[in-house]
Amino acid sequence: MKTLQYTLLFVLLTLSISCSKEDEEFYNAVYTTIPGLVTIEVQPSFEVNDVLWLNTDTFSRYLAEPNQTTPLDVYRTTNSETFSFLYRLEKQVNGEWENVAIGSNFIENKGEMSIGNYVTGVAFYNDVTEAYEYRGGIVLTESGQYRIAFLVDLTVLILISFQKVPTVPHF
Repeated sequence: MKTLQYTLLFVLLTLSISCSKEDEEFYNAVYTTIPGLVTIEVQPSFEVNDVLWLNTDTFSRYLAEPNQTTPLDVYRTTNSETFSFLYRLEKQVNGEWENVAIGSNFIENKGEMSIGNYVTGVAFYNDVTEAYEYRGGIVLTESGQYRIAFLVDLTVLILISFQKVPTVPHF
């Protein structure tokens, strides 16, 4: 019986040492940087209850690569039906940027949105347009100065800042 216990302990130790602690290895996640992937649909001014739309209208399966004569076929290379990206809405309060809880104040038009401490936007591949499509909106429920922050490897990259009423967006 002791031999069985030692054998079981040895097997469990071996498995715990050899198992990866990286989610990316289990899920086979690939990270990439694609300039201009997400477009923010800005307008001259925003008012309370306007929708701030984000989309991937320009995310073709064929992407130009520096120093290459033929575009990269992302769909064929990755065999992926979806691509996801993370962002959040922040509001300036007393000179500091704070995360805005979106709750149910979002609209899914194309793709999917998952709401938590940040928004996970999921663009789905469309066979007809040969593009990955996403369009999601955040309802702006209060006046103030806001910005969208995109999260890349948990580093915040600030892409846009705008004053919600009555001035024009700042870039």
